[in-house]
Amino acid sequence: MKTFEYQVVRYLHDRTTGEFVNVGIVLFEPESRFLDAKVLTKFSRISNFFEEFNGYFLLSTLKHFQKEIRSVNVDLLFFNSSDFIKFPDKFGLLEITNKILIPDDSALFVSESKKALDLDAQKALDDLYDRLVDKYTTDSAKEIHSDAYAWNKIYKTHFDKLGITAQLKDHTVKTDNDQIKFDKAWKNGVWNCYQSLSFDLKKDDAIKNKVYKWSGIIKELESSKEKINLYFLTTSPKANEHLKSFIKDTLSQSDADINVTIVTENEAEQFARKVKTALEKTY
Repeated sequence: MKTFEYQVVRYLHDRTTGEFVNVGIVLFEPESRFLDAKVLTKFSRISNFFEEFNGYFLLSTLKHFQKEIRSVNVDLLFFNSSDFIKFPDKFGLLEITNKILIPDDSALFVSESKKALDLDAQKALDDLYDRLVDKYTTDSAKEIHSDAYAWNKIYKTHFDKLGITAQLKDHTVKTDNDQIKFDKAWKNGVWNCYQSLSFDLKKDDAIKNKVYKWSGIIKELESSKEKINLYFLTTSPKANEHLKSFIKDTLSQSDADINVTIVTENEAEQFARKVKTALEKTY
């Protein structure tokens, strides 16, 4: 058995929501000097999850990353064996990937480095890719819906049918410490902002963390000098009434400056009709 290091290559679509998708694996096995990356070659599988998704740019970036990794692998083959013993840290996977993907605010980043054992490095790379990347970008992965999926596949359908999607515009709320952007909003004296949120996640902790995160964002919005009607267009946890109550109780609120309403997928059509009626009153 040989010890190897690996990292998951991830695409961060939106820093506000923190949504990301695994798009590749990079693996390094020092003993045989095996270093390679396996990355997505088609973006159609993840395009449904994100709005304004530039798939061609992502594939180009991934291709460049893979090319750089393989270039470093060629260089490693010419190092003296003693170099690996004298300077082990120099040849760690984190050292290698940090020089290719410099840690910054870019959309592409790598996870922490992890170690594992396997007889065959190439087989380990293929297995990790299938388990951590391909599994979650196939059609079956749509069971774990993203926020954009909730909008595109549920709410937007009703908004489009009623001809009101085009009437929504961007609106940025300036707070004491941040600027929070909503890409679906309209104004009738007060800004009405729509944020799709999927709570159709496998792990309860992931749902709770998402609720706490948006609870914090709501708290920050309270420092704004403008009044806001914020509507969360949600998909609910499957067969978990306790979590449904937790989401509603934690996020719903109404005060002088900000009013938060939770909309569920079962209310999508009725809600879209209410929006259409309210928009018509502004004509």
